[in-house]
Amino acid sequence: MEAGDDDTASERNCILYAISVTYVLCFIFSCVFKNSQIQANLQKMLKRITHCSKLCGLPLRFRFRFLNIERSYWKLKSDECETAIEELKKQNDSVAAALAKLDRQVKLKEGQIVQLRSRQREIHEKCELEQLKLPTVNDPMDTGSSSQELVLDYSQLSEIYLKEVQLSDRDKLEAEFKQKIGILMAEIERTAPNLKALDQYEALQTKEKEVSEKFEAARKEEREVADKYNSVKQRRYELFMEAFDHISKGIDKIYKQLTKSHTHPLGGTAYLNLENEDEPFLHGIKYTAMPPTKRFRDMEQLSGGEKTVAALALLFAIHSFRPSPFFILDEVDAALDNLNVAKVAGFIRSKSCERAGEEQDGDGGCGFQSIVISLKDSFYDKAEALVGVYRDSERSCSRTLTFDLTKYKEA
Repeated sequence: MEAGDDDTASERNCILYAISVTYVLCFIFSCVFKNSQIQANLQKMLKRITHCSKLCGLPLRFRFRFLNIERSYWKLKSDECETAIEELKKQNDSVAAALAKLDRQVKLKEGQIVQLRSRQREIHEKCELEQLKLPTVNDPMDTGSSSQELVLDYSQLSEIYLKEVQLSDRDKLEAEFKQKIGILMAEIERTAPNLKALDQYEALQTKEKEVSEKFEAARKEEREVADKYNSVKQRRYELFMEAFDHISKGIDKIYKQLTKSHTHPLGGTAYLNLENEDEPFLHGIKYTAMPPTKRFRDMEQLSGGEKTVAALALLFAIHSFRPSPFFILDEVDAALDNLNVAKVAGFIRSKSCERAGEEQDGDGGCGFQSIVISLKDSFYDKAEALVGVYRDSERSCSRTLTFDLTKYKEA
């Protein structure tokens, strides 16, 4: 009994093994062969093998193998479908691009057709005006419709041309033109010449010559004026730079004299800068003054007394270039403290002289006389003479008092 069961089991296993091998071969053939009929037959065989395996009681592991093989088959089919879809999309895109290109070409050709039809209509209208016959099938001029297309019968063109343009007609046309030319030549010979034309021509020539001479004279005058202007401009620049260089060199010396003291023997620093050295008249001049122990600041940030000292230094530097006979200073010491008042008074005293126009000294500046209006005794005690002004109440007028300080020795 046991031997019979073993034989039966062995036979069943052989059958199952044959079914498995057949199933795998069918799957491989279905993947390899792309023919639809072959694939359909293989699909039927796979279904039969699956049915037989179920009837034969195929073990679970073989059934799993069949399922895995079948899943791989359908996955392969899915990949093939996706690949086919991608190829179809690419073909669709290429077809769409080709259609767009053809659409553009069609629109371009339609525009050219419209232009050619417009040109054809213009030629037809021109022929109508010149009474030239064209072999037209229909005539839009007769119908009054501007939209009707002009149709020409080109088969009749050569026939009409041969009929209308014969050799005899050419000779006749040439004779007519020669006759017209002869008539016109005879008319020209009979026409009386315009005797005033020569006089008018000579008058125009004379006038043209006069205008040319005036133009040349005006251009020459313009060049001379331009040369004079450039010469004056250059001279102005030279004079300005001469004055600027002199003032720029002297202002620092004068400012040092006005600001130096026992505690600061070197004094301050002052200098001028041109904002535009090529065209100084188009821009300004930067004046910088730095009092002793002070760092660089703009002129607007200086105190009132510091601004006054800087202004006096600039005034005396300008005076040193073109000296004047005397100065009139009206309360220039109003914003100065006693120390700076004494410095300014001492500087003016040192630069004063008995007669105006004395030679320039070595410190910059020139000897000059000065009339100073001041209310501070520390200023006018350095003067050589004092002039006092008071009001006379009895006579309702002003009176003056003078006092010569040169008769007295300084304390």
